[in-house]
Parts: sequence; structure tokens; C-alpha cells
Amino acid sequence: MKTEQAIQVLREFNLWRRGNEDMDQPDPREIGEAIDSVLVSIQKAEAELDEERKEGEEQARLLGMGSEREAKLIAERDLWRAGAQRWREQALDLEAQIETAIKRIQWRQDNLDRGIKELKGDY
Repeated sequence: MKTEQAIQVLREFNLWRRGNEDMDQPDPREIGEAIDSVLVSIQKAEAELDEERKEGEEQARLLGMGSEREAKLIAERDLWRAGAQRWREQALDLEAQIETAIKRIQWRQDNLDRGIKELKGDY
């Protein structure tokens, strides 16, 4: 699943989760795939960011840049890392919310099944 599609799936899930009654319940498997896709994208972005940081540090060293400029670059790197961490935490939070919603749905389905059995006299 492409990242843009995964983000859209997660946004729609969030709307449904927040009570948008005009929406059908999203497919939990699709939500899981979207979370996995976003996590992979975050990991790739972090790896690319780390590689860019290493190259930037090497270029700064080779060019003899001053410590002030290097400090600015390090601060920018830290901001990117913090952003990536927030994305990771949000993805994990969404995953926990999805798991809770799935358990709630399963509980409701079990209760419906029990009710149907009781109505049929199959208990």
C-alpha cells in the first residue's frame, strides 16, 4: 500500500472512530496494512535522514564549517528526529486504538451471536 493511500485509510478510520455515522466500519485488515505501510515509510525516512545527516556532517567537516553552522545543522537534524518520533508514537497510538476498536467489535459480535442463539433456543 502506498503511503498516501495508507494515510487516507487512517484518516478515514479516525473519522469513523470519532463517530462519523455516515461511514461504514473500516476493514480492520486494511487498517492494519495502512499502519504497517506508514511504519515502513517512517523507518525509511529515518534511515534516509540518518544517511543525510552523516553526509552533512562529513561535508561540514570537509568544508571546515564553523561550529555555529554545525550546531544549526545538528539542531535541524534533531527537529527531524523529533518529528519522526512523533509520527512513530502517533502510529503506535493509532494501532492501540484500532486494537481496542476491534476487541469492542468482537465483543459486540459475540453478544449478538449469543442473543441469536438464545432467541433460537440453542443455548
